[in-house]
Amino acid sequence: MGSDPGDSRTPVLPLAGLEQERKRIERALRNGDSLVVLGPPGSGKTRLLQECCRNVAGTAFVDYRANRHQLPRALSEALVAAGHDGIRQGAARQSAVHLRGMLWNALEKRPARLVVDGIGGASFPVLRFFQRIYFVPGMSIVASARDALALGALGRLFWDPRKTLQLTPLNDAASAELFGNAVSAFNVHASNLREFQSRVLQASAGNGGQIVEMCRLAARPGYRTGSGRIKFELVRIDSLVSTMA
Repeated sequence: MGSDPGDSRTPVLPLAGLEQERKRIERALRNGDSLVVLGPPGSGKTRLLQECCRNVAGTAFVDYRANRHQLPRALSEALVAAGHDGIRQGAARQSAVHLRGMLWNALEKRPARLVVDGIGGASFPVLRFFQRIYFVPGMSIVASARDALALGALGRLFWDPRKTLQLTPLNDAASAELFGNAVSAFNVHASNLREFQSRVLQASAGNGGQIVEMCRLAARPGYRTGSGRIKFELVRIDSLVSTMA
């Protein structure tokens, strides 16, 4: 992703403070185990899972789709991208009912590593779809949601506290490391940068997404005074609107 300060996209930054969590997720993927990752918006769930997918070959990454017809299509596309030989290119054009059957058959014959990110209010038809593959020997499903309630019906699968990873706020050192990485990535310069750092770290309370978003906004001319100082209050308000949306 680009790093242009005027670009709304976010560059891929090095992980900060999530090393133990990364190891646990990668261990689950490699061992054919399942796990649910919980954490509020901005806690780093998506960034962490994407890193794990890069490190564990053959892992399919899927952005969760609440629509039970769209979800199998997204899953088939992710499996093709991950190199699963049981699903062919173009399978997503099949009807949803036919595609669900194809996916069940393919994953029962060749279990896969699957990451499903951003689950929100899963329905019982979605639960029935995942129940079929969840218990396949060797199948690994790592899911993420903001909290247990957001899992919806999938909470019936991901109920075991031993298979739950709760992300906690970054500590002071990790927050400062992430701030430094973000400032460098977005090329942030200001006469009050040291003061800005102090206020960002205090206001974010260890929420990595808010740290990155505040640095992204701070790189834009509209968040500067005529003397080049960062307008922290405006940055803070707009970062909250963005990360909590």
